[in-house]
Amino acid sequence: MLFICRQSGSAANMKSVKPIHRFLAVSLVALCFFATAGLYSGGATPAVLPAVPATVDTINPGELRMHLSFLASEELGGRYTLSPGFQIAARYLASHLEAYGFRGAGEHGSFLQTFELITSKVDSSKTSLEMTIGGKPATFSLGEAPPSFGSASGDVSGQIVFAGYGISSPAQKHDDYAGLDVKGKIVLIASGAPTGIDSSKLAPTESGTSAAQAHGAVGLLQLPPARFLQFLKNKEATERFATRESVRLAKAGESKLPSMTLGPDAADKLLGAAGMNLKSILETTEKKAPLQPKAFEASAHISIVSIQSRSTTQNVAGILEGSDPKLKDEYVTFSAHYDHLKTNANGQIYPGADDDGSGTVSVLAIARAMSVQRPKRSVLIIFHAGEELGLLGSEYNSDFAPVVPLDKMVVDLNIDMIGRSKPEGDTQAEDQRLTDAHSIYLVGSNRISPELHALSEDTNAEFQKLRLDYYYNDPENPERIYFRSDHWNYAKHGIPIIFYFDGVHVDYHKVTDTVDKIDFEKMTQVTRLVFETGWRIANLDHRLTKAN
Repeated sequence: MLFICRQSGSAANMKSVKPIHRFLAVSLVALCFFATAGLYSGGATPAVLPAVPATVDTINPGELRMHLSFLASEELGGRYTLSPGFQIAARYLASHLEAYGFRGAGEHGSFLQTFELITSKVDSSKTSLEMTIGGKPATFSLGEAPPSFGSASGDVSGQIVFAGYGISSPAQKHDDYAGLDVKGKIVLIASGAPTGIDSSKLAPTESGTSAAQAHGAVGLLQLPPARFLQFLKNKEATERFATRESVRLAKAGESKLPSMTLGPDAADKLLGAAGMNLKSILETTEKKAPLQPKAFEASAHISIVSIQSRSTTQNVAGILEGSDPKLKDEYVTFSAHYDHLKTNANGQIYPGADDDGSGTVSVLAIARAMSVQRPKRSVLIIFHAGEELGLLGSEYNSDFAPVVPLDKMVVDLNIDMIGRSKPEGDTQAEDQRLTDAHSIYLVGSNRISPELHALSEDTNAEFQKLRLDYYYNDPENPERIYFRSDHWNYAKHGIPIIFYFDGVHVDYHKVTDTVDKIDFEKMTQVTRLVFETGWRIANLDHRLTKAN
């Protein structure tokens, strides 16, 4: 039985087993189900975990390299969401899912879940910010005050009112707008949230432009977050960023407020009129301390003009029906984003081998392993488009047209960058947080379901024995990784998630993120861990319990 009941440290491989023995082994899976037990800490959940089949060993470095060599190839041009090469990548993924026995989860049984996008590009000749501070006018270029991501076009003027964090949440009993008159005015806000506010539970209407608009504001100015400060000090780079294409879901509608992010110099000039400065504000937000709203002796004129166009793209989604007549109506989801970056002005391609070619091919390998021996619950595989453009594919699937009912999704295991390892002796600053060959970051495992976290820990301890690093899972971590990949759009609906991530590295979002730098042995280990975790969830006799 040991060659099918995959015990810790075993090297079982079904290919080496004679056909008749292999048949008998598969028939004994039910017995193995109880023979391999992983104990939960605390004893609050069942002591017996489902056995993991030897099909996990079909996940191997050769298979991962084969898929990645194609998807990260020059011929696909970097898999930018709006490029012709992206459609080729979609067809490649869909054809493999079909070959593995999945059925299409998109429209009319297709593997493609199509949706419309609106692309906007700022007309720099017609976009400007003018402020009158202490009676003195000042004009700021796009490099000093770029339009915020997703800003509406418009031409507005008004007095500037500082609204702290700009949060108005009745559910969390916090309102930065209480006693503040912002009707017909331009609101200034800082990024972040004070102590006592759970950002993950804020409704879209309770912060940012939506909250400002709900209180009658006509425009929005945002203070720069600390993590973007260095970038915003480079006016040339900021201007290029401001005039880039921004893309949003057509279904999401357009923000009604023109919005700009102030660079450090512009922010200090404005804050100085009220006896404040950017440094003190950022120190306050870092401590999550309260900010005192107030009206400024200053006004602004915001003018933003954008040129827009429509296009269509697609997620790739497939379903493998579960083996249990009742549990097959629930879904264990494995996800990754298969898009990357647009070819640059010099014609250089961004291969995106790690980001997120590594996650994409890992999920594809998991799909094949799942198809060899079906679990009790159904498996949803979804490759998201537009993650690099603002988590657009997962937003569409979670908020507008889910391919399966969200209340039937048991978990989302999301993989985004698992292919790189920090070389021994590497002292590059950009690689400071890159994990080594035996480590991986996990984010979100304990935020919604403590049982998920315990199951994940026990599974890793039994099989792969990686060092699971929770550095980025700290709610106080300034990088806010929990909110920055596709799992977030499921977590915000209360679906338990785990995000697997190797860390930012020197080749992140560069033309040098290539296949030759991938550690396929590590990638295989992490992929097997995700499979093992997902398999156990898919075969539990109950849904994962959630925190109260």
